[in-house]
Amino acid sequence: MDTLTSYLLNNPTALVLVLPIVILVAVVIYILTFPATRPVQSRRADKFHPSRVPSNLDTIVIGSGSGGSTVANLLGQSGQRVLVLEQHSVTGGCTHSFREEGCEWDTGLHYVSKAMSTRTKRAGAIMDFMSQGKQMWTPFPSSAPYDEIVFPEDPHVKEGAPNEWSHKFYDGTETTVRAVLNSIDPDNDELKSRVRTFMDICLDVHNGFVALGIYRLLPSFLKFLVKDKVERLYKYGAMTVRDAQHAILSLGYSKEDLLRNCPKSPDGAEIDPSIRRMKGVLTHPIGDYAVQPRHATFAAHGVTMAHYLNGGAYTGKVGATQNISIRLTSACRSFGGEVLIDATVRRIVVENGRAVGVMVSNTDELEECKSQGDLAKVPITEIRAKNVVCATSVYNLYNKLLAKDLPLVRKFQDPSKRTIRQSNGHVFLFCKIRGDADDIGLPDHNLWYFNGYDLDNAFDAYFKDPTEVRPPTVYIGFPCTKDTTWKKRFPGISNCILISDGLYEWFEKWADKPVRNRGEDYMDFKDKLTKHLMDILCEFVPQVKGRIEYYHLGTPLSECTFLASYRGGSYGTQCVPEMFSPINREWTTTPFTEISGLYLAGSDAFLPSVTGAMYGGCLSASAVLGKLGTLRLGHAILSHMAMRLREENPKLSRVEAYLLAMKKFME
Repeated sequence: MDTLTSYLLNNPTALVLVLPIVILVAVVIYILTFPATRPVQSRRADKFHPSRVPSNLDTIVIGSGSGGSTVANLLGQSGQRVLVLEQHSVTGGCTHSFREEGCEWDTGLHYVSKAMSTRTKRAGAIMDFMSQGKQMWTPFPSSAPYDEIVFPEDPHVKEGAPNEWSHKFYDGTETTVRAVLNSIDPDNDELKSRVRTFMDICLDVHNGFVALGIYRLLPSFLKFLVKDKVERLYKYGAMTVRDAQHAILSLGYSKEDLLRNCPKSPDGAEIDPSIRRMKGVLTHPIGDYAVQPRHATFAAHGVTMAHYLNGGAYTGKVGATQNISIRLTSACRSFGGEVLIDATVRRIVVENGRAVGVMVSNTDELEECKSQGDLAKVPITEIRAKNVVCATSVYNLYNKLLAKDLPLVRKFQDPSKRTIRQSNGHVFLFCKIRGDADDIGLPDHNLWYFNGYDLDNAFDAYFKDPTEVRPPTVYIGFPCTKDTTWKKRFPGISNCILISDGLYEWFEKWADKPVRNRGEDYMDFKDKLTKHLMDILCEFVPQVKGRIEYYHLGTPLSECTFLASYRGGSYGTQCVPEMFSPINREWTTTPFTEISGLYLAGSDAFLPSVTGAMYGGCLSASAVLGKLGTLRLGHAILSHMAMRLREENPKLSRVEAYLLAMKKFME
């Protein structure tokens, strides 16, 4: 060895030739030597106490929702020592579940796409890798709908066409197209062609987001490979849903026509009754991003529509949605990290332009404070780490967690440097129902109530007078019919969740009042909103009448209290066209910030929804790990996916399975 070293040092030409080979071999060995899987003991998190904080932390993750749990898991499995800090009494964020009055409800994960339940699809492969195969899902049957939209009676129908009030969505594009056409105008071949074009364009939007995710991972010199697809996505992002529907369904635009120029939709209702109905029905996935068609970006709508084209699934065989975060974050402990609840991060510590840690207090102690004097007495613990990941929204980051005198915070607050805002909130009605779901005859798929085919009018009327006008959209779900463990855990009981839109501004005057004791006027307002939801439930699921034993209404203030949502926003950044404009690209759909060592995860790092937040967590893990670490992690996930492909088809060689995994991961 000494002789070889001496030879190379004395022969610069040989050294120049050998050194790249040595570096390449070292890189390959690094990529192929991902830390071995370690046993994971899934258990709930402990309450925060300084003595429970591990030493020599690599990364602190603020928040344990889908994005926070994902980035913590992937960094932990990559060998990092990670600390997860959750302000609530349980982990999970919007994936957590809770119990009251002998019943249980999920809070945000009501269903996912069938891809999440398929271990050989990208979303399912990532979840399977993170949970070491322990997270199981129950797909909705292919022969039955996964979603059904119900409308009030509407007399405006084409002569000779059916006047259906129910429209169903199935597994598969063609099945869904046939179903909605049959319920609206079955003999209208031109409308059928336009609906197919609409679906194809939604798939193109989906492919654009795949390209955007790859764009975020690629080094700068390779970004040109997907730049065209990303630029096309930004064109879709600049369109509203209303305008895109007008161009495709009313004017018959092709994809190429739409990308050249998306015309402005005229004011007022659509004249053609069949097209009017089809527009209302194809607004279907609006509940997953919660912005009315006139204001919503078509990019969010298209990717959500495409996301569910192959059906839906629900967590099954393994209990409540709460278990997802428990399984994912517990992996941190196997690598020397920890997960702690009741931990409110009061400030991110920034020194010399770099995030170096956080200041933490117990949530319970903060909630007991009645004055600034009390607040000043609450102990604060400083925790240091090499990196900090904020998985609790970009709005909490720049409005609450960073010092207000930082240049980046001032930039965020400058209206000329940022035009995005947080999403709107929701109103949640949780119901306990007496009786077994099968005996009662509860639907085993999701119901959506739309208050008319012109959703913009419905939103305008509701936002103007929410106590007198029914909500524009209401999700109605029965987790008890989808969770295969429910009957064993809650025999003789069923549950229901209704979700409608709700503005934080309606409730802001009660924000400083004590939780569960905000006053009679607050309860009166809630009662009026509850009545709307109860009326809708009993109208479209009449078999529950007389069986509701308990109900409770949550509001955007509940989201602030239990989920630390900024001004009650449910979905991170509001999905409007400005979301994709150049001025806002440094704030959202990216895991990076201008502060070294500080990253974003969750919805604001990529997209809203549980799956979008999971991808945001993946991008955040990549940002923390760097290019080589990302290659090593990516290889580990693809190898895991290849193993599942070989289980499905033992005839595949290892190389064939790996190449197939790469192809499927890019779909």
